[in-house]
Amino acid sequence: MTFLLPLVALFWLSEPAPVKGVPPPPGGRFEPEITRVVSERAKIEMQGLLAELERMSQPAETKAEIRRRLARLKIAVYTTPNSWTETVDFYEGPPMRVLFLKGERNLLADLQDYARAAGLAVDPAVEKAWVGKSGKTARWTKDDDTLQIVVEDHLIDPRDGKVTATTVVLVTSLGG
Repeated sequence: MTFLLPLVALFWLSEPAPVKGVPPPPGGRFEPEITRVVSERAKIEMQGLLAELERMSQPAETKAEIRRRLARLKIAVYTTPNSWTETVDFYEGPPMRVLFLKGERNLLADLQDYARAAGLAVDPAVEKAWVGKSGKTARWTKDDDTLQIVVEDHLIDPRDGKVTATTVVLVTSLGG
């Protein structure tokens, strides 16, 4: 497993930055601190994936390709004052011409899942405030799974679990 350390170290040492080829949303602001926290959580998940990969009975070439993709993982988080609809329309328009899968999300369930995974305690008053409330979500994934854009109308802040009605864009790239 020592051959993986240089690959993982490169990812861990990289500074949060926008993902090349994906424009920021209109009026959007790159969020370096939120990106850093989300990236740190992804690194923890990556460690588990790499350990599981080593136990799998997949061909060596398949494992090597998965390791290559994970080593190129890059995450960027943006917030924008524009509405969810305007932001989705922007990415579906000329800059990217993608088609999102749109739906609703249970904000309390998402908050609880995130808090559990991140080891955050959710204030009972916050839980009560979000009971039964939903938000909008839109997700696009490139055919080869190397790029994903998610637009949501509420930010669940990874630093403290605070939920705010802010349009957020999460871009995840595997460098494809």
